[in-house]
Amino acid sequence: SLLLKGVRGFRVSSLSTVRPSFSPHYRHIQIPVSQRSSIINRPSLLIRWASNNKSSTTSSFDYTQIKQLVRKAIDLTEQNQESVLSIDKLKIIIADLERESSDPEFWEDSNSERKQYVNAQLSQQTQLLNRIQQWETFKGDCLAALEMAEIDDCSEEEKNMFYEECRQSATALLEDGKRYELERLLSGPYDNQPARVILTAGAGGTESNDWVADLKRMYERYAEKKGFRVTVEDSQPGDQVGFKSVELLVEGTNAYGWLRGEKGAHRLVRLSPFNANNKRQTTFAGVDVSPILQDAVLKDIKIPDSDLEITAMRSGGAGGQNVNKVNSAIRIRHIPTGINIKVTQERSQSLNREIALKRLKGQLLAIANEEKLKSFEAIKGDVVEASWGAQIRNYVLHPYKMVKDQRTNWETTDTNGFLDGNLEDCVGSLLRQRAKDEQEANNSE
Repeated sequence: SLLLKGVRGFRVSSLSTVRPSFSPHYRHIQIPVSQRSSIINRPSLLIRWASNNKSSTTSSFDYTQIKQLVRKAIDLTEQNQESVLSIDKLKIIIADLERESSDPEFWEDSNSERKQYVNAQLSQQTQLLNRIQQWETFKGDCLAALEMAEIDDCSEEEKNMFYEECRQSATALLEDGKRYELERLLSGPYDNQPARVILTAGAGGTESNDWVADLKRMYERYAEKKGFRVTVEDSQPGDQVGFKSVELLVEGTNAYGWLRGEKGAHRLVRLSPFNANNKRQTTFAGVDVSPILQDAVLKDIKIPDSDLEITAMRSGGAGGQNVNKVNSAIRIRHIPTGINIKVTQERSQSLNREIALKRLKGQLLAIANEEKLKSFEAIKGDVVEASWGAQIRNYVLHPYKMVKDQRTNWETTDTNGFLDGNLEDCVGSLLRQRAKDEQEANNSE
């Protein structure tokens, strides 16, 4: 048998013992020779076991339930691994990309498009490799802990400790597997692009301005949890509180893919703090989400001048040498669809016009993709109105607490958590519903 010693740490060697590295105290457990490999390859389990063993606290586990959790996590992992390249093939791809990027000619200005593509692929493939390797680590940890927990000579306390280690590793493996499963559904042509989120107050006056501020905070918290970067590009404060409108730039992996389902009308029902009689009030805010596309995608898109209505206006703000004195702001209205784009961020009218045209093209391409149209010329005004005006979610804070998505019937009573950015389950249900609908549509063709 292999003798394990130590309460706080181990020095693992290829000898038949694992000796304590710095602890004067010893506990012993006999491990069959057939199980040595899993122990020596997983010293982190031994270190955590030694630390936990200092406590005499024991807990009971449903061992059958833990084994089912392990099986479920491993099955999902193997299913996900079937959809990706092997570790060896990913390493070859990454090595080729790194070799190309190390060439001095690669960084020349004339090679900008290829440079952008290679850098994006290198980042994407490296992240995928790290993720698969992390799956293997979680999988090995939970199997090793399960194996050690089933040793006959283990005390009940030791078994509980190993089962807890197994549960933690299996839970982490299952949760990341579910996240990856959702990420696989983000296969749209623009899902991997940054997103522009525009929040606009609807009916309700001061109440709706405050509701926009709440939604802004919700999306900022959600973006933070996803590891996205959020920049407030433009905002128009409300007369008393909140905002009449806010424009957010969200950057991160698949930012548009995660957020595009938020487009529509968001309805709030609550006891209004701005109502003197504290009466229940209903208010709305509109959310528009569009991808920020690269110039290479937009350069071939032509919009006839006859389809555009361009208006110059004065920028809002606190004043200064230029603001409020020069007509630098631009509003472009796309006549066939009724889409309006307003840009005030630059002090140059020509720059604002260029930015507005790019945004309009991006929105038209995104709508055409959503509606499965061959080109943006096929977009009609009623399609845009239905898309933007559709009520997608109710937030009821009185007389009961409920957030419910109208498209999937997903709901939760944890309204505080949802408004604090816990949108993952709701967004996931919508992605699954869309994937199901697309599959049924393809089968019927």
